Amino acid sequence: MLFLKPAPAPGRGAGALPRGFSRKHFDPDFGGWYSPAMKYSLILLPFLASIASAQDDIWKSLQKGDRVQITFRSGNMLLGNLAPKPGDPRVTPAPVDYSTATEITLDLSLEYPGLNGTMTVPRKEIKDIRKLQNMDAATLKRIQDEMARIKAQTAADDADRRSREAERDKVKEKDRKKADALAAEDEKNKDKGAKLLKEFEELQKGKELLKKFPPDKYGPKTISDAMEMGLRRQPIPADVREFALEETQRLWKLALEAQQAEDAEKKAKETKEKEEKK
Repeated sequence: MLFLKPAPAPGRGAGALPRGFSRKHFDPDFGGWYSPAMKYSLILLPFLASIASAQDDIWKSLQKGDRVQITFRSGNMLLGNLAPKPGDPRVTPAPVDYSTATEITLDLSLEYPGLNGTMTVPRKEIKDIRKLQNMDAATLKRIQDEMARIKAQTAADDADRRSREAERDKVKEKDRKKADALAAEDEKNKDKGAKLLKEFEELQKGKELLKKFPPDKYGPKTISDAMEMGLRRQPIPADVREFALEETQRLWKLALEAQQAEDAEKKAKETKEKEEKK
């Protein structure tokens, strides 16, 4: 044990005590000259050593499936059952020596119903680990029933959610098809309107050409005459050259056909009126 050896007093022999001190001030037994902090430290040393030894013994005694409580260095606690680290389900997990393991994996399913899965915790983050008593059959059944209820409720909620989403998708698809049909009809009407406008404009141009080149003076014979004049290298009049143009011929014939149809309809109407009067 520790005790202090004072320096000899001046004028006194070696081993002599200073004036005012006696042997009891250096007695290592209770009542001797020790500070309270030193006393308590000496008292706690065996206790601390026993705690460290107990922790080592706990780690050595741990096995897969044990129910444990761990305390993190932050002070938070977590309960669970020791389980293998998640991996390939086709491979059998190797046995774990928890006394040398650098991390542990906890199955949280039984301790926190509704939370299915595991958590792997590095050993350096664990301040304390306690081995708990396994759940009795009644408690285990109650938890398993609760887990089954939560699983069934979750499945029902998922089915209901998928059903609502499917119904919303049907409504959206119906609205989309309706919108596409309206857009197609609108586009069709636009095309039809544009086509009618183009036909009207071309008919007007044709009527103007029909006035410029009346059918009693211009026609297929005009074109054949122009071709013969070209073969004989004779000059072709400007009006004949314009009439012979492909676009002029198309618009002129368009207006001529429209006028002939209109005249035929007018004549048929007049004939019908005469017959009705008889």
